[in-house]
Amino acid sequence: MMIGRRSPSSLRVLVLAMLAVVSLQAQQHHTARRLGHPSTRFADPLQSPEDLRERLTCEQLRDDVLVVVNQCDGWRGDIEDFRAAALSAPISALQIPVGTLLPAMSSRKNGRPILQRNIVWGGTEPIDAYEFSFYSNGQEYRCVTPKLCSNFWVENVGPDRRAAVLALACNVPETVLPSRPLPVCFTLSNRGDKLAEEVTVTLPIPAGAVYAGPDAGDRPGAVRLIWRIPNLAPGASKRLCADFTAPEPGELSFAAAAGSSGAESVESQCTTLVTGIAAVLFEVVDVNDPIEVGQQNTYDVSVQNQGNAPLTNIRLVCRLEDSQEFVEGGGASVATADGTIITFAPLATLAPQATAGWQVVVKALVGGDVRFAAEITSDEILRPVAETEATRQY
Repeated sequence: MMIGRRSPSSLRVLVLAMLAVVSLQAQQHHTARRLGHPSTRFADPLQSPEDLRERLTCEQLRDDVLVVVNQCDGWRGDIEDFRAAALSAPISALQIPVGTLLPAMSSRKNGRPILQRNIVWGGTEPIDAYEFSFYSNGQEYRCVTPKLCSNFWVENVGPDRRAAVLALACNVPETVLPSRPLPVCFTLSNRGDKLAEEVTVTLPIPAGAVYAGPDAGDRPGAVRLIWRIPNLAPGASKRLCADFTAPEPGELSFAAAAGSSGAESVESQCTTLVTGIAAVLFEVVDVNDPIEVGQQNTYDVSVQNQGNAPLTNIRLVCRLEDSQEFVEGGGASVATADGTIITFAPLATLAPQATAGWQVVVKALVGGDVRFAAEITSDEILRPVAETEATRQY
């Protein structure tokens, strides 16, 4: 095979191209076989994580650290974030295996800090090193430092993928009386690892509840409450409270939602029971007084529920003296007699402000000053309420 002649100019171009390829291949990586030489190490060897914190934050090395960090590929962060992480970020130990291609490694040349890139560790044993991670300007970074030489470098790991994780918990009393203060509190927490910004918590005011503070005078007829939290740090929490009243008995549910542009919305709901108070007005009145022996007399018995909660299972018992005889009874429930004891069937319920009445008809047997006795109980009033009515029989 014959090879044609090339012109001197074309040969010169070919030689230059081959030299460029050789030069590029030589620049692809540099093999390091020994670390810790006093003339090339960035700083003194490390014995503990505290040594690393001191090396990267001390005033003597401040400018040198800045030179190295600014030369690291992908660095777009704030040096103050780096220093803060060096002071407080968790530091862990690692081993770099023989043959690992390192993205960079700081060193010194003629005493000045430099950054060498694409270093292959070609020693006989793995490198003992420290590492820590931090975040700055929307990026995650990793700092690695061999112990023997403090020849640290910083790697850009990628976008900051941390997230704020909101949590919301609601707390109200299990029961509350009508028109009494009803405190409602929500605890907002950030359980993530990133700052939650511009968090909004919204609480619609349920029907039956009236907003009572802390600034109720500025919010007449308010239908919802809104809290705005500019920043909520990771691990932080904030308590948000408001006072309400509930004029009427019943069940009230408070449901709030929290949201932020950088976190998923969360909701929380809690329920309280507004329990009323049953109050009894108990009266016994004789229709006729005095009453002639042999004639009948009627006693009107009435119970009014003066409270704001129902009375339930109302039981009425009346007692006659021997000078009277039971004739009949009626009204709100059926009566039965056992000698001088008259018992009415229980009344299931009596609404607030409602009145129930009974009648007891007796016959006067013997003249004298007699006492008609009645007592009432209910599920809400365990101690009997008693009334007597004096009647003169002649």
